[in-house]
Amino acid sequence: MRLRDPTHLYEGEPSPSALKAARFVSVVTHAPFLSAVMFIFLNLKAEDSVTFLLSTVVALVTATIIPVVVVHHYFVKSGNTDGDVVRREDRLKPLVGGILSYVLGIALMFAVDAPHLSTVMMVSYASCTVLVLLISTRWKISIHTTGVMGPAIALSIAYWPWGLLTFALFPAVMWSRYIRRKHTSAQLVGGAVFGFIATRAVLLILL
Repeated sequence: MRLRDPTHLYEGEPSPSALKAARFVSVVTHAPFLSAVMFIFLNLKAEDSVTFLLSTVVALVTATIIPVVVVHHYFVKSGNTDGDVVRREDRLKPLVGGILSYVLGIALMFAVDAPHLSTVMMVSYASCTVLVLLISTRWKISIHTTGVMGPAIALSIAYWPWGLLTFALFPAVMWSRYIRRKHTSAQLVGGAVFGFIATRAVLLILL
């Protein structure tokens, strides 16, 4: 049965209420929105309020606002109506836009003397997005599960052990993306595994 095949999309018929809940989960766990929460908490480690404010403005603009605007532009341009860039082939331009925004974010984070972990995570976002772009030329890896892993790891480091609670998002995110037929279970697990390996690699090198 394809329902049990991790390489196939969900073939069941979820109820309207389940689809509504899944859409809500998908929206609030969109990678740029999670990054906003993460950077605010990481920037609370700043030495003073001015640095906190400057670092947070930089992070919100370059890791949330610009990526959201870019994705919105391309999902409208590609004819989608549900807020997702559905086709793997349509991901490339918005991913390039995200990479350029993260690179700008890295430079500005250094300029405002942001907390080190915040700057390192901006580097992680840029490098992970480059790799996601390369993977997406062949396979539709889940950006949602990749996008949960980075904040989960960073917040676990900054706010141990309470930051581990972020990992509790994974079941809901995987469920929402699966029943909406956005990804196969293999793509969802692949995104999480990739996010863990790539984020940990950057942190091991730069922390």
